[in-house]
Amino acid sequence: MEEANLGDLALKLERYRYNLIASMSWVIFGSIFSIAVMVLSALILLKFDYAVLVIIPAGIISLILFHRVKKLVSPIDSWWKWVWIPLFIPFIIFYSVIPKFLNLSELQMGAYYSTAWYPSLGVAFVIIGLSIERKDDMLLTKTMLPAGIAVILTTIPLAMLCTHVGNYIDVTAMGLIATSMMLTIYISCGLYSFFKGYKVLFNGK
Repeated sequence: MEEANLGDLALKLERYRYNLIASMSWVIFGSIFSIAVMVLSALILLKFDYAVLVIIPAGIISLILFHRVKKLVSPIDSWWKWVWIPLFIPFIIFYSVIPKFLNLSELQMGAYYSTAWYPSLGVAFVIIGLSIERKDDMLLTKTMLPAGIAVILTTIPLAMLCTHVGNYIDVTAMGLIATSMMLTIYISCGLYSFFKGYKVLFNGK
């Protein structure tokens, strides 16, 4: 009986550790992207050519850290090793394909480039939530899909604001608004994952 209780406790501790790291991931990656967007906003204000390229190293660093974090709790052959595919494809589409079909002013295009990463993340999260994350039985909360939906829905008012930019300060403001919404969603997902894991460990649910 005692061995069974110890085994049950060990399983709960492992699931708690797994979900704790998952909840921390939201904060870590949110911080990385926030730094990237702040640098991007500063470069846009300085009218620096190709400022949007700042997003690329941010994405690469995030992906490397994501894999290192996942290796702490997941087997190497986990489905999560393919996460880079749904993460990068939306960014390529939003930054390389869609702009060719847009008829925007220079300022509006600047606003687009400074915020296109936001809906890109939303689409990526939805894809991951519907594919990779749902295969992860250790996760107590599947937060990718709701996070993606929240990002996509909040993209609508952001897009409306982007059409009314009047100067580069407005363009920078759009990026900061997107960042604040991203952090709100990330922190909400992180806290939910954390408290859900805590509840499972200490309340047995």
